[in-house]
Amino acid sequence: MKAHPLELRERIVAFVKKGGSKTQASVLFNVGRRSVYRYLEAEENASLAPKAWGGSAKKFESEPLLRDVKLRPDATLAQRAKVLGVNPASVWKRLRQLGVTLKKTPAIRRKG
Repeated sequence: MKAHPLELRERIVAFVKKGGSKTQASVLFNVGRRSVYRYLEAEENASLAPKAWGGSAKKFESEPLLRDVKLRPDATLAQRAKVLGVNPASVWKRLRQLGVTLKKTPAIRRKG
């Protein structure tokens, strides 16, 4: 869901400051009542501008991981994560992004 634009936030705050109720503002501007309260609080404390949000920075670069895959092709995710100092789920996700798949070798075949 996208954040409400700064111009809308300013209009909502101005409406309430001129004597309109918070409930009327939420109905008039088609926003949630809780949003009206947040905008009023934000206006008092800092800025009404929407906060940046989205993905976080990558935890580690691809090169060390690819180097580790070449040096130790049979290593587990946990072993790779320990060497790289990250979570095993991060290693798994990065391997998927890079298109590296599990190679079934005799050392890691399933019992069956």
